Amino acid sequence: MLRQVFETARYVKDKAKLQQIMDENKEAYSRIDSETRDMLEVVANVRIPERCNVGEKGKERYDMCNAFEQMKLEGYEEGISKGIEKGIEKGIEKGIEKGIRVLIEAYQELGLSQDIIIEKCAEKYEMTKEAAGRYVKECCV
Repeated sequence: MLRQVFETARYVKDKAKLQQIMDENKEAYSRIDSETRDMLEVVANVRIPERCNVGEKGKERYDMCNAFEQMKLEGYEEGISKGIEKGIEKGIEKGIEKGIRVLIEAYQELGLSQDIIIEKCAEKYEMTKEAAGRYVKECCV
């Protein structure tokens, strides 16, 4: 019981090492009692959900290996979700930048001065004139 608590607490940040230890001691980690579960949740700050309960002969037992796999999967899904959100944000930023450049090029084709282009970009895209000026300089190079 204490071994699982101390090993988990020691390697909670090193997922590969923790996985190795669980694989090597699968029997011990796949049937921890409720007291060990409670200690792990406090000492190692590891959440072992109730769905990992593998009741055995009237005793509450928990499969920490399964809980660890679910934690990794949840972390993976969270990472994907955050990555998608960042990707969407990045795509929106790129789209806005492209829109600004297209507007600048259109104003240039119409023969408007840089001062007017800067003013119009600042107005249309709700940015400072300094920021609009940087876009105009990039497009004019």
